[in-house]
Amino acid sequence: MEKKGELLNQLAIISDLIENLNTEAESKILTLELNSEAFLNAFELIQKKYGRKMERPKDSFSITIGMVDIIFNKSNV
Repeated sequence: MEKKGELLNQLAIISDLIENLNTEAESKILTLELNSEAFLNAFELIQKKYGRKMERPKDSFSITIGMVDIIFNKSNV
């Protein structure tokens, strides 16, 4: 299946849906387990979008969109 859309736009839509769930959640966290290549691609895309040069993470990094924390983990599988 072809993947369409820009990652941060898609995550913003997902974050909006999570924020508006019809439930009272103690925390709103989305964790993505990515293979090494997808992990580095996501990091580079987010780094470029935010316009900051950050140190490359070893296994994990996170961003917050709205009230949702999004954690990107590198899968060890």
